[in-house]
Amino acid sequence: MDTPEERYKNLCYLFNYYLHQDWTVEGETLSEVFERNDALHEISRGLRQEAIILLEKRHDNQYLDDMFFGRWGAGYEPEAEGLETWHEVLREVIRFSERHTEPGQRHGSA
Repeated sequence: MDTPEERYKNLCYLFNYYLHQDWTVEGETLSEVFERNDALHEISRGLRQEAIILLEKRHDNQYLDDMFFGRWGAGYEPEAEGLETWHEVLREVIRFSERHTEPGQRHGSA
């Protein structure tokens, strides 16, 4: 069976390389992180799809917290931007990813 790192390789990349312990060096907000980093624009379609899949799985917030912090070493905290759950963060990832995804490349819905 594949691991979360394999299933959600783009999200894992986002958390490992951009939403790490010192994530604010990448941008003061999640929106700034997306706007300042062209590498995220290149994987925006995958980020969007994986975030939709995670939301559709209906994992509870603790499961997502364990994955993002425990497995992927995230330093980003939703509360820093007034978000209450990781589900809200995933919706924001979808929203920001859509800005950099060609309309014909959007598959699935949140």
